[in-house]
Amino acid sequence: MFEATNARKTEEAVLVQRDWRADGGARRVRVTRSDILISRRFSGVDMMIAVPVPAYDGVALDVVEGRDGAPCYRLSLAHRDRDLDVVLGETQDCGDAAADWKYWASWLGLPRLANEDGELAQVDAPGAPLQGYPRRGASPLRNRRPRFLTRRKAGDAARMAEIFAGEREIVCYE
Repeated sequence: MFEATNARKTEEAVLVQRDWRADGGARRVRVTRSDILISRRFSGVDMMIAVPVPAYDGVALDVVEGRDGAPCYRLSLAHRDRDLDVVLGETQDCGDAAADWKYWASWLGLPRLANEDGELAQVDAPGAPLQGYPRRGASPLRNRRPRFLTRRKAGDAARMAEIFAGEREIVCYE
């Protein structure tokens, strides 16, 4: 039997992160293009919150000191509420960090942010469009009407332009 839930494929990433307030010290984070779902257990109670992606300020890149003293690049989703920040990854390779930074920003449709003097600043110019996909080539079938519309007549623009104002509508509920 065909089930709609199996037919729809959603692109998502599931992460497990440290959370000192959660039971077991960990929380699960599911990242999709539309929302971020954060779930954890607190004092034996399962808690879950869904935060829409536009509520986040952007994808932030921080340089922190690693365990061996080498620089470590931390990629995270920045939110006004620091408890809702989501760490997307950590690496010591600068090239991988930059590639992941661009990927997450374009996939989620958020601006790229960098930590400068303790403040997050946009790397991209404000209002600059993100890199998109090129348009598909012109198709000879593009201008054809769909099959179910071939029998229908096009609308009459002159008749549709009439505006009736100042009239009283009579409605009967019988």
